[in-house]
Amino acid sequence: MQHKSGFFIQFIRLAAPFWRSKNQAIIRRKTLALIVLTLLQIAIAVFITEWSAALFNALEQRSMPELYTQIAHLAVIFTASMAVTALHLKVKRDIQISWRSWLTAQVIGLWMNKGHHYQVAHDMTEGHDNPDGRIAEDVRVATDEAISLSHSLFYSLLLLISFTAILWELSGKVIVDLGTIKITVYGHLVWISVIYAGVASLLGWWAGRPLTLTTNAMQTVEANFRFGLVKARENAQAITQNHGEAKEKRRFLSLFHDITGIYDLQTHAWANITLFSSGYAVLSMAFPILIAAPSYIMGSITLGALMQSVQAFQQMSAALSWPVNNMAGIAQWRASVDRVLGLVDALNDLEASEMALPAPPNDNCDKGV
Repeated sequence: MQHKSGFFIQFIRLAAPFWRSKNQAIIRRKTLALIVLTLLQIAIAVFITEWSAALFNALEQRSMPELYTQIAHLAVIFTASMAVTALHLKVKRDIQISWRSWLTAQVIGLWMNKGHHYQVAHDMTEGHDNPDGRIAEDVRVATDEAISLSHSLFYSLLLLISFTAILWELSGKVIVDLGTIKITVYGHLVWISVIYAGVASLLGWWAGRPLTLTTNAMQTVEANFRFGLVKARENAQAITQNHGEAKEKRRFLSLFHDITGIYDLQTHAWANITLFSSGYAVLSMAFPILIAAPSYIMGSITLGALMQSVQAFQQMSAALSWPVNNMAGIAQWRASVDRVLGLVDALNDLEASEMALPAPPNDNCDKGV
């Protein structure tokens, strides 16, 4: 069966009612709290770069009073960061478990209704197998990862807005002498960061393409293996009476062989991502220093401005690299959502087909009642 509309539209239809459920007031307050705490996280990140600039300027000036001042500022930043991070984690996890609980109840309600659990298991198994795994594991991934990815995307967008402004101001202007003409470039560090992150994102996307397919396949074969074990437990008496242990062993090993085959493919895909990510991490540490160092050597900026430029460049590049950094999570989330949607679609189709059946004849009508 094919989805009736696009993936994201189907997901929104599945998930959006959560924010309109009976606990919507509490849910919306927690969502607002999560947004506010994310804004505070961005504010702390900005304060850290400003603190870093002031610290290195104090070191460059060999000023002990200024150094003591920055130590006091660090204590404030340290305390605020711990408080905001801990509270943010608690609120995020509260939303995740609330959403998972709600969606689990919705899917179970469809599944355990009018014998749908039996019909899906025996009459519509193709593409809707392992409903237990879809409810227990895929609903968890679909909700938990949706919150985590949404937050990290929002955080990255705020980082991009905040640190683009900082890096633009720190970049100043650079005059490029082409001999016959001179071109004034404003915010050159911003443009370099955009190009740097753009090239990295394209390379990372290319390197990580196989991961989406292998992640989806791995979840399917893992669920098949688990479902096979559960089915054997449920039919233990029949297997014993028919001396079917040897046949079941072969079936289990065959199912597990599917896992090892996909595991090797997934390992290769992970190796490509890891190879790229490790090189990207090393380059991201050194590259911004190298491009900002000439301005410091020529005396155009202070040591503090140099370090602030480096941190702003790294933050901006990290924000622009969100698709690369979250490719594995996106792949896992989409695979789980697809599996949940497949089960929900099957259950909805059963419900619709039952409603379309003609009503049974009423014998009382013939008796004039």
